Amino acid sequence: MGPISGWPAHLRNTVGLMLPTKAQIVLFWGPEFLALYNDAYAPTIGNKHPTAFARPARENWTELWSDLEPLLTRVLLTGETVSAKDRPFEIERHGYLETVYFNISYSPISDEAGRIDGVLCIVEETTQRVVTDRALVKAEERLSYALQAAGMIGTFDTDFRTNTVYSDARFATMFSVPPEKGAAGAPLADYLAGIHPDDVGRVSDAIQQAIVSGEKCVLEYRVQKTDGTVHWLEVHGQCLYDETGKPLRMPGVAVDISDRKRAELARGHLAAIVESSVDAIISKNLDGIITSWNAGAERLFGYSTEEVVGKPVTILIPEDRQKEEPDILSRLRRGERVEHFETVRRRKDGSLVDLSLTISPIRSSDNHIIGASKIARDITDRKAAERLNFTLLREMKHRLKNNLATVLAIARQSFGGHESESEDFRKFEARLLALSNGHDLITREEWDSAELRDIVAQIITVHGRQRFQIEGSDLKLSPKSALALTLALHELATNAAKYGALSVPIGKVTIRWEIEQRDVPWFIFRWQEQDGPSVSEPSRKGFGSRLIERVLALELSGDVRITYETSGVVCEIVAPLAADWEEKSQT
Repeated sequence: MGPISGWPAHLRNTVGLMLPTKAQIVLFWGPEFLALYNDAYAPTIGNKHPTAFARPARENWTELWSDLEPLLTRVLLTGETVSAKDRPFEIERHGYLETVYFNISYSPISDEAGRIDGVLCIVEETTQRVVTDRALVKAEERLSYALQAAGMIGTFDTDFRTNTVYSDARFATMFSVPPEKGAAGAPLADYLAGIHPDDVGRVSDAIQQAIVSGEKCVLEYRVQKTDGTVHWLEVHGQCLYDETGKPLRMPGVAVDISDRKRAELARGHLAAIVESSVDAIISKNLDGIITSWNAGAERLFGYSTEEVVGKPVTILIPEDRQKEEPDILSRLRRGERVEHFETVRRRKDGSLVDLSLTISPIRSSDNHIIGASKIARDITDRKAAERLNFTLLREMKHRLKNNLATVLAIARQSFGGHESESEDFRKFEARLLALSNGHDLITREEWDSAELRDIVAQIITVHGRQRFQIEGSDLKLSPKSALALTLALHELATNAAKYGALSVPIGKVTIRWEIEQRDVPWFIFRWQEQDGPSVSEPSRKGFGSRLIERVLALELSGDVRITYETSGVVCEIVAPLAADWEEKSQT
């Protein structure tokens, strides 16, 4: 900044005024905001002093420059004073970033001509007061919450000489007694009237026993309010006697424990459900140690509760499946639920059992995962049925193949000689093969359905995927519909390969279907050939065309139409969506 003697007068005067004062003052001078400050200000910037002195503010206030620079520029350009109370700044002054608070007043420093050359900042750090005030507010909030919670507590004092109960408003309200009446003193009978009828006798007997014994009386009972709601109270009281030993008073407190009772009831219901369940219900901690074991688990695995609680759950896992448990525990720690996981476990006697497991994380009151609940369902019978079903389907498929092979052999014998090599026989053989392939699709789905996309894929695989454009959501067809559509697509593809779009290298076929919502859902299917030879309607329709239009229409209970447009053959199917068809998500 050069020698002081060369400084402008208004700078020398300002610095001369600020240096001896006890107020915290910093002067930011010139376009680079060179920082000049007094001794009172130095502690507020911590280890930035003395490096920051007479240096551009940007160098040493880097962490808050985006906040500080607009304030300084505003004063420098407008000449207005900027002030604020308890303004926060994020500053690093002791080796770490902290939030501090200041009362600030930023004023312009001008020369005689009115040109602003600097910004004088008078500040007062208020961090300690702000922190203290906020802590006080939090403490007051906690106190307020505690007082609100105390609203569940009521106090009373029963005078046995007059059978009068004096109470605060909270205790009176618990028994549907007007608060002002409770404060003035209400008959004991008014409070007894608020007790649930099933508990009156027990409460009266307990009070009499406390009076006789002089022991502290602790009771849990229900009160029934005038609106019909029932609350549980925990009441503490103790009898006081006069100098002759005669009962005088019983002061005490009552706490509304309805929430606790509801939780206990819920836990009791849950425990009853768990204990009576036919499924094995087990809990374990995150180390895989068994912590609970219901009767269903005893029946399923053969171990008693005493034998397994405290043992690792891996005692139930066969050697070849030991890797499952680390993966399950890892998923549980991430808060995941394991749904319907089918596996095999080992009983106490060493036998294996097929199970379906559902495993859910158990959380603590502060929402931390502390273990897992595992429900194990015996699916041995279902697995056996599935294996039997698979065997029967395989046998059925084998027998059907044999029957079709027999039909083909009979046909060859029937045609005989050169006739078995004729075009008609080859057509018959191809149709029989298409029918066999259709049955393969149905047996793959356990004989109850076939995927429309699989039927289409079967056709395009033969003729080349690149020749087809397929559009449509997946759909499960009934067996008879699947077979009919398989034969129809075979005929269309065969004709296209001989005479239509698939007979030339550039020809293509678009297969598109959709479900259209009318009064009921309708199935709309379209086969369209393009870029093939020019097409004209034949003089007569062959067996294939009749099979498509008649058999398919009959099976689908809809309309099937083949048109011979110049650009290529078009086959359109419009039929109501059958009840045994299942539309799946868009693929």
